[in-house]
Amino acid sequence: MTDPPPRKRSRAACLSCQSRKRKCSGEQPCSTCAQAGVACVFSDLPRKRRTRPGVGYRTSLPGQNSAHERLVLSSDLDGGLSSAAPVARPAPSSVAGSAPSPGSHLRVKEPRPGSDSLEANSGAAFVRKLGLRIDPARAPRLHLFAWNVGERRESQRHASTQADGRGLPGSVVQILSEQEMRRLAGIYFEKVHPCYAFLDQGTVSAGISQRWSSTTSSIERPASMTRDQPYDVVLLGVAALGLLFSCRELSSQEAYVVDTARFLLERSILGPDSPTMDTVTGWVLRTAYLRMTASPHAAWMASCTLMHLVEAAGLHIESESADSEATGLIQTTSSQINNNNNNNNNDNNKLLNHPYSPVINRSSAHSSTASPTLDANIRRRIYGMARHLNTWISFDLGRSRVVLHGASSHPPLPSPLPSSTTTPTNTDLYHLLPLSESLDPTGPTPQNLPELETALTAVLTLSYTEPSLVLVQCNLMLCIYRRVRALNAHAPLPGRALDRILELGARGLRAARAMVTATCPWHQVANVPFQVLCTLLAIDSRAALALLAEAMLTLREVLTAYDTEVMREAYSTAYLLIALHQRRKEDDTRALAEVLRANAAAAAGTGTETEAQNEAAVGGKEGAPVDTNGSAADLGMNVNANANADVNDISARAEVGGKISAQGEATGKARAQDVLGPVSDAELSWLGDLMIDMPSLQNFDLDQFLLTDVPWPLPEMGI
Repeated sequence: MTDPPPRKRSRAACLSCQSRKRKCSGEQPCSTCAQAGVACVFSDLPRKRRTRPGVGYRTSLPGQNSAHERLVLSSDLDGGLSSAAPVARPAPSSVAGSAPSPGSHLRVKEPRPGSDSLEANSGAAFVRKLGLRIDPARAPRLHLFAWNVGERRESQRHASTQADGRGLPGSVVQILSEQEMRRLAGIYFEKVHPCYAFLDQGTVSAGISQRWSSTTSSIERPASMTRDQPYDVVLLGVAALGLLFSCRELSSQEAYVVDTARFLLERSILGPDSPTMDTVTGWVLRTAYLRMTASPHAAWMASCTLMHLVEAAGLHIESESADSEATGLIQTTSSQINNNNNNNNNDNNKLLNHPYSPVINRSSAHSSTASPTLDANIRRRIYGMARHLNTWISFDLGRSRVVLHGASSHPPLPSPLPSSTTTPTNTDLYHLLPLSESLDPTGPTPQNLPELETALTAVLTLSYTEPSLVLVQCNLMLCIYRRVRALNAHAPLPGRALDRILELGARGLRAARAMVTATCPWHQVANVPFQVLCTLLAIDSRAALALLAEAMLTLREVLTAYDTEVMREAYSTAYLLIALHQRRKEDDTRALAEVLRANAAAAAGTGTETEAQNEAAVGGKEGAPVDTNGSAADLGMNVNANANADVNDISARAEVGGKISAQGEATGKARAQDVLGPVSDAELSWLGDLMIDMPSLQNFDLDQFLLTDVPWPLPEMGI
């Protein structure tokens, strides 16, 4: 059997032959490069195999991906399988533990420079990066911790009702009585309306009266009780939030209210007609309820549906002759209340005559009595609430928000200040919308570091008294600070910005505890304390670490009030982050102790040699052996006096960093004089500065350390 003929082409060609289209011998150097006298370099990267026809379709099928691709499914938070995206395998040199675990909600992709990715505003990505920086091997997975207080716990009465198999009631009047509906509406306007102010209390009260009066006056027509009315979705939404803010457990009444509202709202979007203003209002209430109780995916889908309904109803369109829109990141509202109230009547009359206005009909008889000014302002507030919910839910999940092109709606009028308020304060969240939307990292004009610092300063200057609005302000501040750290983690903040960040964080923690006490399960009650804790660990200063105890206390109070799986997971993750941070601090302390222990003997030897050189210098200057009774002794006393002054200077500086032991003070100074010799104050100034800047040296005894004959280690000084 004859041997196969040798290959006529080499398996690899050098870069020079590839660029010049020459035949390469495959040697090092190849014959072509040797004759030309050029450097022969071979590429270390493997050649790409040419794709055969049909392979691209087969590899894109689920379950048949090639070895260098994997599927990332967002099933943990979404409650099911979402669209899977192939993601390139990370390089072997990537950080250990950075691979996402199953259930990760964020797309895993190569991080882009700066903060221009969708995940730039997400708190989940910030927690993941914080954990990787502290301990890559034990860092928490990429997950939305403390998204809200968790799913509602079912009461025993609700569980027994479900076991009985009761059907879904037909309308709101069969679930609630008029007195119960008015009680829940009062709870809504007391606890929810101060933050989400987009409903008129008089209009809701008139709707309740009309709905129940029509049923009581129609005894001979019982079918009117089961017939759904257009305004029922608003009443059901108000009742659902009223029940949520009045009881910490899910009752059968609340379950019926929520299910009935969901059925009516989903049926409304399938109809042939354009959505009414009542339908859009009902979707705002449902989205707010889902943000506080449901999974992130369910809340995000509801917010996107809400934005599309706003567009279909034309709520984002206003007359061009209306008042000009306010400019700036944060709109000045409190000082313009009177002017806006005086000049807004004519503008709203023009607004109602806009071609899009007939599309937005209330479909309710009681709404015809509303004034034009009130109706136009309510429409603006509904549009603002839809933008607020969709923007922040998308930011938290790292997903795209819905942007309505051609929007011409103006900012709503600010809420009037209470008569008892004497200090300037803000009363709603609508003036924060321009700043919130400008934080979109994929927007047309992403903000750079100076713009983010300006926005951070503007947010810190706001003043809120309502606890729910303080949580909104704190959440916005934390998002901007995360963006600033992503651009430059070591950039100094302007002025007292860092101190004001800690002050606002402390206010947010107090507001969260107040909300828990008042049975107000806002989603920020869980989210803000957790993100404040992570931000404190990222700042890692003495003032920031001093707030950790209050942050953990707040999380524990939320966990005690709402004992859900979400809160237990958030609390355990916060505890893990603090434990990892402590372990890293201990490792750093041990590393410094090892350096000191290894150089202790050398430092003692250097001190002995210096002492001998000083004695020889003194003896040589006198021209005679050192005599303790002669002039040489006097000179030695002067040298020791200078050294004593230097040591006194060191001791004075060390007192700032920690407590100096009084017991070894005299002995330490005498020994330091012998070891240090005549050194200048400039040469020793670094030691005092070191002890001032390092919090771990607070209990360090400098005088005892200068006693080089003391055996190591020194457990009483933490070494």
